[in-house]
Amino acid sequence: MGELSQRRLTSAARRAQLIDVGRAVFARRGYDATSVEEIAKRAKVSKPIVYEHFGGKEGLYAVVVDREMEYVVRRIAEAIATGSPRERVEKAALAFLGYVNDHPDGFAVLAHGAPIASATGGMSSLLTDVAERVGNVFAVNFKGSSPIQMQSA
Repeated sequence: MGELSQRRLTSAARRAQLIDVGRAVFARRGYDATSVEEIAKRAKVSKPIVYEHFGGKEGLYAVVVDREMEYVVRRIAEAIATGSPRERVEKAALAFLGYVNDHPDGFAVLAHGAPIASATGGMSSLLTDVAERVGNVFAVNFKGSSPIQMQSA
């Protein structure tokens, strides 16, 4: 019994494992080609466990996307917290490229796009959403800068 209980993950650990496995599968196969069955098989759990934690593929995908978007935006926001406008733009680019290099699965998930309808009824690109969120961070950071300061930087 001791050996079996050691293998059993806590609910939080199981959820984290499923998020990691889901990220990898969504990155490789895309949303449409990914199945709950494949995620469960790779995580070595039954399909009901995936449904129990996320309600299905859509719920897991939403968590993966939300975490990746929060992470990349936070990484860029931290990079542009200081410096001249030019330095901040350079830091933002380097932070994004660092994210792409360090988190290829996360970037692949964001680059694949999402099954989320936009206001116009089409599919919304997740990378466009990231760009808009980063743009908002820039706007807040540059709000106190005058146009002369921005041009001379």
